Amino acid sequence: MFRFFIDESNIIDDNYIEINDKEDFHHGKNVLRLKIGENLELISKRNKYIAEIIEIKSESIRTKVLEKIELKNNSTIIKLYQGMPKSDKFEFIIQKSVELGVDEIVPFESERTIVKFKAKSYNKKQERYEKIIKAAAMQSKRNNIPKINYPIRIDDIELDDGEFGILAYEESDLPIREVLKNLKEYNKISIVIGPEGGFSKNEVDCLISKGFNSVLLGDRILRTETASLNLLSIIGYELER
Repeated sequence: MFRFFIDESNIIDDNYIEINDKEDFHHGKNVLRLKIGENLELISKRNKYIAEIIEIKSESIRTKVLEKIELKNNSTIIKLYQGMPKSDKFEFIIQKSVELGVDEIVPFESERTIVKFKAKSYNKKQERYEKIIKAAAMQSKRNNIPKINYPIRIDDIELDDGEFGILAYEESDLPIREVLKNLKEYNKISIVIGPEGGFSKNEVDCLISKGFNSVLLGDRILRTETASLNLLSIIGYELER
């Protein structure tokens, strides 16, 4: 059963919902080739609807609600601070991290980032990033669409009160398994992954002083895109088991 995200404006009444977003309509009609009689999962901010397609119009798909299920809030929110890599790597990280359960992505500039933030060029990329996130959320059957923030400086990374922070650092002497023991005590987790060039010692010291736990992911040095997905997979496994 295919999944689409909807706004409250798509809900005609308790019985009928229309998919009229241009991209969603095109995806449903021309890519998925949906047919009358097929069932869909439609996700709003509050509910999941099981709905049957009853009409395919020129610009919208009309469905009849078969079942309405109230969504539960995520028990743990995961935020990824990602050192800015080259564009193709960043798109890969965005897509896969959404599939692995991240709720918010914050790219950052640091001393050794190769890619430097330029507002004019980034604004053009933001829309593409949001499309990648939405598509990944639909494909992986997420109940929400994660958000991506504008890039910040590494100095601006902070932990909220009660938030657990993890910093992946290849020179740490603390194995990741040691911090996983207390992970379920927190409902908000932030992880920091360095850029292709890694962190400077000053940057690591600064993040540790702010409350981040510097951890070693293993004996091998991982690329930035591998480290992000590796750590998200480990956290996801630990939270779900």
